[in-house]
Amino acid sequence: MFVELHMLQNFPPHCLNRDDTNQPKDCEFGGYRRARISSQCLKRAIRKNPKFQENLKGHLSKRSLRFPSQIHQYLIKEGIEENAAKKAANQFAKIAKKESGGGESDEKDVMKTPQIMFFTDEEVEFCAKKVINAIEKNEDIIKIIRKFKDKEKSPQPRNADIALFGRMITSDAFKDIHAACQVAHAISTNQVNMEMDFYTAVDDLNPEGETGAGMMGVVGFNSSCFYRYSCLDTGKLLENLGGDNDLCQRTIEAYMRASVAAIPTGKQNSMAAQNLPSLIFAVVRNGGSPWSLANAFEKPVYPDKNCSLVQKSISALDNHWGNLCKVYGSDHILAKPVVIVGEVELKNLVDSKKETLDELISETMNAVSFQEE
Repeated sequence: MFVELHMLQNFPPHCLNRDDTNQPKDCEFGGYRRARISSQCLKRAIRKNPKFQENLKGHLSKRSLRFPSQIHQYLIKEGIEENAAKKAANQFAKIAKKESGGGESDEKDVMKTPQIMFFTDEEVEFCAKKVINAIEKNEDIIKIIRKFKDKEKSPQPRNADIALFGRMITSDAFKDIHAACQVAHAISTNQVNMEMDFYTAVDDLNPEGETGAGMMGVVGFNSSCFYRYSCLDTGKLLENLGGDNDLCQRTIEAYMRASVAAIPTGKQNSMAAQNLPSLIFAVVRNGGSPWSLANAFEKPVYPDKNCSLVQKSISALDNHWGNLCKVYGSDHILAKPVVIVGEVELKNLVDSKKETLDELISETMNAVSFQEE
């Protein structure tokens, strides 16, 4: 079973997600230049959204290079001598990569893994207790940690964010988790032209009569209406959560609410692009293939004197949905509630229209059954 989420979100001048040249990310689609927000950026905004954090408190992981440092802190708290704690932590930094090796740790304190990774408090505790047990038995810490890499992998994490977004680690010591949720790069429904803002800052303590700016610079921006899409496999999510139906249900609802509320933080202090979606469309599908509706915007949308960019984008999505249903059928669709801000005439989704986000989420959740695949 799949839960798909489609959104249209219009932003005034913004630079929500930047590339390596410090300019707004973009791409070409349908032969036209579009604004883009990467899926990584969107997923972080969702994970860090207060709604996600509050609703799944106690079931979330950390994403950091500092897994060995967390083990070090745990060992010190348990009364392990500093040198032994550092030795163990640095050895865990070495095994958290796929290349063979090990041996004695370098003199330099590493305290970081070679790659950033999701990990849980339970995994930190599991690893630290292996070290403590070895010390209590007067066993060689290095040999115990090598054995951990070869035979005694850490337990599979059962946290909501890892279950949703997965975890791929270049190490045999930790379990990879295949993501239950796919998140597309958001692309603009309209063609965009990248613009530049030249700014200056005046030194408040300039001597009288001295002119000129204390600093100056440029920042790129654009204005765009984004189409956002994600697809959640409920069976895979339940599997990743160890068959916990209640947590699976809470995770889906928290993900939906956070997806709607989450906005990337890039350049917000200088542009304040705090705009919620104008359309939210959820689809619960029992079988069949998921449908992205991005091709509704292969030809860029343009406003006219009668309809705004948002209104034209909603109409394009509605028409494309109708065309897909006509060709491929809709037998597998269990629910398709849609919420729109403002008044837009719908042709194909008119019977699915809801008044509030709560109604949309309620209908979506009622249609979902939690059966492990």
